Amino acid sequence: MASKQHAHLLSLVRSMIPPLSPKLHKGQAGRIGVLGGSGDYSGAPYFSSMGAMRFGADLAHVICEPGAGAVIKTYSPDLIVHGILDESKSMEEIKEELKGILARLHVLIVGPGLGRSQHMQNCAKVAFEIAKENDQMGVVVDADGLWLVQNEPQVVMDWPGVPRIILTPNVMEFKRLCEKSQIDPSSSPETLCPKLASALGNVTIIQKGSTDIISNGGQGDILESDTEGGLKRVGGQGDILSGSTGVLMAWGSEWVRGSYKHVGHPPPSDKGIAENIPLLAAYGASTFNRTVSKRGFEKRGRSMVTGDLVELVGPVYEELFGTPGEQEGKGKL
Repeated sequence: MASKQHAHLLSLVRSMIPPLSPKLHKGQAGRIGVLGGSGDYSGAPYFSSMGAMRFGADLAHVICEPGAGAVIKTYSPDLIVHGILDESKSMEEIKEELKGILARLHVLIVGPGLGRSQHMQNCAKVAFEIAKENDQMGVVVDADGLWLVQNEPQVVMDWPGVPRIILTPNVMEFKRLCEKSQIDPSSSPETLCPKLASALGNVTIIQKGSTDIISNGGQGDILESDTEGGLKRVGGQGDILSGSTGVLMAWGSEWVRGSYKHVGHPPPSDKGIAENIPLLAAYGASTFNRTVSKRGFEKRGRSMVTGDLVELVGPVYEELFGTPGEQEGKGKL
């Protein structure tokens, strides 16, 4: 992407970020939930939720299977872990508990460590139903959340309100979504992403690859994120992406709603920008994730693992988006 357009897009992303201010209370700068974590997978929801915390979210909730929850709690005391996706419970019981948790969130990330068991897929389906009813909640879908979208695409279709869904498929996940939507995956890469986004009701898609292609299907337009990344692709890197994507969408959506007006950060005068918050969040998170990968590889080389990237989230955030100062006065608890 041309440097001028890249700089312009990053400036728009920066405009979504709330200032640090003593007038903001805990939770106003991002309450993120991750629905995932099953018998086989406890790392992915940790990397997604902790990636969101390190990026700048105030609170992160992990909603998972009880056994995974017991493990995830040992990883970090910073995370709020709800081990409620218990197969011994009825789906109606789980739905009622999910309603209470999801009501607290700005954005829900569906998929990290979810697994493909019928029980966990049903839990994700119920979560989509609840989120759809809340027209102010954003949703990011990754990993086995995309398996559900592939098999039941209606879970992301016909949502009320402004666009608020972002999918983050890798190469194989994208191919399967195209085939399910009867789109030839061998077509030109620049046309595939907008075609799939349009087929799925104009969701925003980050088509991950050597260059990330981003589109919501509008008029066939795409954004290309070609910031240099690292040469090693580690499992868990996509979880860091989902976490940062969720935080940027939370910040952007709250900015548009005027939630930060009282701290000197009024909503944009261009009302049309609300429809582009998912696109901006996707572009900012893609650029960020590719840069984290590059910095991790520079530091660790072939030995790089996702844990190394978590530690670099803060420094790379400051590299790309600056070091914000408190707007006034002293901080508060």
